[in-house]
Amino acid sequence: MITFYGQPKFAAQTLTAAPIGYELLIRQHINDQWLLPEDFTQLPPAEFEGHLRDALAALPASVTQVSFNLERMHFTDANFLAAITKVQADTAVTLTVELTERHDVNIDNSAIVAAAKRFYDANIAVCIDDVGSGNNLPGLVEALTPYVTTYKFGLQNLRTFNSPADLKDRIDFWSQRAQHHGKYFDIAGVESAEDLEQLVATHPCHLVQGFYLGEPVPLSRTPFSTQ
Repeated sequence: MITFYGQPKFAAQTLTAAPIGYELLIRQHINDQWLLPEDFTQLPPAEFEGHLRDALAALPASVTQVSFNLERMHFTDANFLAAITKVQADTAVTLTVELTERHDVNIDNSAIVAAAKRFYDANIAVCIDDVGSGNNLPGLVEALTPYVTTYKFGLQNLRTFNSPADLKDRIDFWSQRAQHHGKYFDIAGVESAEDLEQLVATHPCHLVQGFYLGEPVPLSRTPFSTQ
């Protein structure tokens, strides 16, 4: 059994206000627990569309933006694009596809760039998730840039491998690249007040999220129906 959890996203300039968006995160029911799926690729487009519609119906009316991850095999699958386009036509909420950083040996970068152009032509927003890690390295990011709206930097992916100074340098690099290309710059993985003070506040960014601001929760949980 598959469902979506939701993690709130906040405008960086108004962190005390209600979230303006949510990232939808897939969870699978395994051994009586809702866990990360064992295989993210085993989700047909029709089922994905149904879960996406259910999630949108459960979110607060104040939400204006919803994002969700696609693996490379889904991102390059025209059936997923068609399903997302149908949902977007039925909602005023802006849907944003987040291209994950996970590598797929069967899909080369040219196919990913071609898929990004198809999303762009269909007026579906695309965010490059976790820029600078996994397969979302500078060369691919540069090639995708004409077709995307957002660079998203994940603190959680690099925190254990880099010193605070090196982490700041990496954020500086991607923040500056986003500004140069006129793209939004989002930061994920905010886990403390220090993250907000030392990293978020010192970099121009659009949306922020992380466990310090709000953990992923089931969409049926009370806060979603009362905000």
